[in-house]
Amino acid sequence: MGGAHQELGLQGRVSGQPDGVAAPAARRGGGVVHYHPSMRIQQLRDLQAVVSHGGYRAAARALNVSQAGLTRSLAKLEEEYGVALLQRAHQGIALSPEGEEFMSYARAVLHEADRAEAWLLKTRRPAIKQVKVGVSVEPSLQLVPAVLKDFRQAFPKTTVHLTQRSSGELVAAVLDNRLDFAVMRLPQNLGTDDLQVQPLYSSRAAIMAREGHPLRGATAVSQLAACHWIVVGDPTRPGQQDESIQELFLQHRLREPTFAAVSDSIFGAISMLLDSDCVARLPAQLLTHPMTVGKLVEIEVAEQAGLVHQIGIVSKSMRLLSPEAGQLAAMLRSFARLSATLTRIA
Repeated sequence: MGGAHQELGLQGRVSGQPDGVAAPAARRGGGVVHYHPSMRIQQLRDLQAVVSHGGYRAAARALNVSQAGLTRSLAKLEEEYGVALLQRAHQGIALSPEGEEFMSYARAVLHEADRAEAWLLKTRRPAIKQVKVGVSVEPSLQLVPAVLKDFRQAFPKTTVHLTQRSSGELVAAVLDNRLDFAVMRLPQNLGTDDLQVQPLYSSRAAIMAREGHPLRGATAVSQLAACHWIVVGDPTRPGQQDESIQELFLQHRLREPTFAAVSDSIFGAISMLLDSDCVARLPAQLLTHPMTVGKLVEIEVAEQAGLVHQIGIVSKSMRLLSPEAGQLAAMLRSFARLSATLTRIA
């Protein structure tokens, strides 16, 4: 590197400073401008590579950088500290006497830097992967819990966040990107170009109450007009709790139903049903659920006969799901198809 580096090594000195000592300040326009050199670990690696490979060209190739960039890196180091670290030799480039002494410190620094990096790599926490799924009442009872067990085995490092809300709230959360997708009862008026809908299966809702309820034998919705209803939804958002009950009353020209309580949990709603004379419109499969079998009974009103609704996956049309979210959605579809097949066979 010879003369070029010797010149660079002398730049930035103030007259009277001894060789090898950086100038504390440089004058500009009559004033004093202070600067603080900042050595970088990469410059030490660059210097080590040039010495090891005997020149800039081979070192640049080994570091996968340009020769010009490597030259600038070391020239800046020499210039900032006012020390010529490299010189030309018969076999290419070698350390100057000052460079030899400096390199002993540089090797120690690089050794400790490598140890520090190895420790970070060994102890770093892996990125936490998560899938955010919304569920309405019915899928939360069987479909989602059954699939989550298999999903957790396949993706043990992925966290699934479940949010149980009404269908209207879940659609809003999907559109706002607060959920990856929702597994929910599909409202009749869901049509929007911003949503992708994948039907899973048909289901039936039933009006139910505790065993021994005084209106256990009612045969028409009108007989339940004075009842107090328990619904599942968000207590902080009145009117969004259970669209199905309001639709049922509206269809038969009944006054607005009276909501006695709103629970954000299906289990909370069941507990209130068992301890009161309230009624609720919940998934029919609850009647055979181990937790409620024999404790809840269906009030078989004529208007409910044959009424079914669709359960499906709702996602945002233009949103690309993560591999984990996509796999969970695929597993839900497969489980739903398998369950439907087994039901037909039975």
